[in-house]
Amino acid sequence: MLRRSLTAVAIALSLSLTAGCSKESVVESALQLEQKVSRLERKTIKLGDHDIVYLEGGKGPTILMLHGITADSGNWTRFARHFTDKYHVVIPDLPGFGDSSRIQSASYSIPAQSERVHQLMQALGVQQFHLVGNSMGGYIGAYYAAHYPQQVQTLGLFDAAGVDSPNKTTFMKELLAGNNLMLPKDREDFGRVLKLVMEDPPYIPGMARDVLADKALAHREFNRKVFAELQQQQLDLAPYLPKIKAPTLLLWGDQDRVIDISSIEVFQRNLTSAKTSVSILPNIGHLPMLEQPGETAKRYSAFLGS
Repeated sequence: MLRRSLTAVAIALSLSLTAGCSKESVVESALQLEQKVSRLERKTIKLGDHDIVYLEGGKGPTILMLHGITADSGNWTRFARHFTDKYHVVIPDLPGFGDSSRIQSASYSIPAQSERVHQLMQALGVQQFHLVGNSMGGYIGAYYAAHYPQQVQTLGLFDAAGVDSPNKTTFMKELLAGNNLMLPKDREDFGRVLKLVMEDPPYIPGMARDVLADKALAHREFNRKVFAELQQQQLDLAPYLPKIKAPTLLLWGDQDRVIDISSIEVFQRNLTSAKTSVSILPNIGHLPMLEQPGETAKRYSAFLGS
């Protein structure tokens, strides 16, 4: 497989040699360039106790994209580039993640996050939309679609969490044993996490990797809190899935080492009121829209068109 490179980061890094910028500002500039290329604008909205940062761009039917745990809206930027010419795209940093508020005393359970997503879309004046989520984002998205079926036109579940898969990945076994392999211990360990969630991680220049690793380390304990809350809640999607009426795409990387591909059969068995489609990406891990944005977008576009 050809290696992908973070082109914008590389350009910004080369410019920094003469600009005298800090590592953080260089990486931020690169991310802003990626957003601009994808025709996305960074915005902030106040909802309750949280300031929610989100990316928005394009015109047409709305697609809401929800990222997974420990991640942020940036996971969708390159994927979104394929849609902002025909769709209105909204990608929040879910509360508790990215640049949105983190409140130690707040709940970040699936029902709580689902309600915040509803408040966001109501505040933006969007009554109906296509919803796609990855990992925890799929967990939230499926719960939302079950509780607000009139709002969700289609549902995309990319390597989604929320059901008890017949086969358990090593990550899941370790998590149940109290060892969370998603939380890096130091900068070097951040590279291991990238290899856990992607089969073929994109090349990231050292300076950029350090900045991303430092952010992950800074939020390590808060992410642990959210993981713990979700584990304690043990909310199984299976009883809610029959309430989903929206056509649903189950898209998975066949090398997912976080949530096993056998989860698909559980989703299919319980999505009794929805027409389901399945798409398997070969040699791809847990983050298909990040690892292979073009092919993932192609398959999602075909689903929307159908």
